[in-house]
Amino acid sequence: MIEPTTQEQRAILEVVPSKRQTFCILYWKKDEGLAADKKVLRRINSNGVPISTKKFSEVFFYLDVRHTLVHAQWLLKAGYDVKIHKCNRKGNDKFWLT
Repeated sequence: MIEPTTQEQRAILEVVPSKRQTFCILYWKKDEGLAADKKVLRRINSNGVPISTKKFSEVFFYLDVRHTLVHAQWLLKAGYDVKIHKCNRKGNDKFWLT
């Protein structure tokens, strides 16, 4: 894992979760190819490690697609591939992506 620079870490931490929109990031390791375990982003730790979730209440939501770019660029730089999706509630704290 690549340690973020001070400027990158500040940019990552400045992105605040949205209360109105449900854009989220699906990510996976590039080197694992199509068989990779795909995960939904919960947060990026201060040391640059992405944390995933399987609960709707823990998903990191973005205000719009442009706000996802800070985190998406960091994940790409750190060796992950990403897709931006809308996250929809399904049942009891579960979700599905569109």
